[in-house]
Amino acid sequence: MNRNYEVDSARRLLGMTKKGTAEDAKKKYRELAKIWHPDVNKSKEAHDKMQALNRAYAFLMKEEFGILDPWDDYNRWWWRQYGNDPIWGNCYPEESTAGKNKKEKITEKNI
Repeated sequence: MNRNYEVDSARRLLGMTKKGTAEDAKKKYRELAKIWHPDVNKSKEAHDKMQALNRAYAFLMKEEFGILDPWDDYNRWWWRQYGNDPIWGNCYPEESTAGKNKKEKITEKNI
């Protein structure tokens, strides 16, 4: 898909106009989150709807308005600072694969 289609889809999902700003996106996201958050809305589709809202909001903020996720910056800083330190470090999600961090059980066959 092209970028314009994805931006338009994200704007439609959040109920925004084409001239909406980042502040408008934030307001719309919060309004919809109050309605669709699974802790508030117990319907079956609430979880999926909230995930779609999260993706649309993150996409718009990054691609359309150039605002990056502050937690992503913090996680990258933490990774550069502590890396894979056994006490303070954590594995940054992009750097690992699902099975890579699993510890292998030590058995007599492994020794």
